[in-house]
Amino acid sequence: MSRLKVIQVGTGGFGTSWIEILDNFNEIELVAVVDVNLENLENAKGFIKNNSVEYFNDHLEAFSKINADIAVIITPPQTHKKLALDALAHDLNVFMEKPITQTFEDAKDLLEKSKQHKKFIMISQNYRWRPEIEAVRKAVEKELIGKVEYVEWNFRRATKFGGWRDQYNEILIEDMSIHHFDLMRHILGVEPTTVFAKSIKPSWSWFNGNGTASVIMKFEDIFINYFGSWVTRGKETSWNGEFKLVGEKGVIELNDDCPTVTFENGSSEKIEVEDMQYEDRNYSIYEMVSAIKQGRKPATDLTDNINSFAIVGAALESIKQAKEINVQELIK
Repeated sequence: MSRLKVIQVGTGGFGTSWIEILDNFNEIELVAVVDVNLENLENAKGFIKNNSVEYFNDHLEAFSKINADIAVIITPPQTHKKLALDALAHDLNVFMEKPITQTFEDAKDLLEKSKQHKKFIMISQNYRWRPEIEAVRKAVEKELIGKVEYVEWNFRRATKFGGWRDQYNEILIEDMSIHHFDLMRHILGVEPTTVFAKSIKPSWSWFNGNGTASVIMKFEDIFINYFGSWVTRGKETSWNGEFKLVGEKGVIELNDDCPTVTFENGSSEKIEVEDMQYEDRNYSIYEMVSAIKQGRKPATDLTDNINSFAIVGAALESIKQAKEINVQELIK
């Protein structure tokens, strides 16, 4: 199969980093770039080596005029649903940055409407594809500490983005925590059942909404205590966060992206981290390409990722209603 042709929609700050990834991926040919902002489009030209790439302000014009296989959508979440459906209508596979949409209701509607089309929607859950995460996942799969019974997960960063993120009511839960919720599903291999969440806006916060939250979850019979803050003080965690997976035979920990295991007798050792051919966002693209070539759905296809995003939806409902939410009921 020849190289897959890609139209990228969205060339803002994060979009330019995706341009570089796509432009350097051997099995991808970036053929068109779209942005409603002319300044963003002009800026994007400095990141593209291929002189034959075409530039558009209107995504529908690009989808109609350019022969392509994939639409890569790197735009604010509130635009995802329309862009994805328009891409599917033009017989394009869709690759989108997380989260699926701004609201869970929109995500469910997108899922239903996407079933009318042959092509798929993949969500980039790039945190899954990191060597340290893969090492932890394999250790859990091998039952290195027996059955995991509870999890402590902490995320602490102080990151000033500006722009649309500052306007969200629950920015941590809505934009960041999806990574960690998806990792929980990926590592533990079980689905979420209940969620109870609370959030606050610390007095020093630069976000308009709440940037700190605590979420208590059950994943079937595994108890999870999650705390996250995007306006932390002091030592920060990595973007993965730090966590403890506690089982009958010991504990698996990730601190500073270094996975270790401590057994019930007190002995500790590092968990071997193996090199990966592709990592992080590069693996996301690799998975997309592989799925198309093999005629299958990618691992983080919309039909799967809706289960990760449902945790976000449940957490937001829990904060609003001040009660525990059944995740599976929300998905129905």
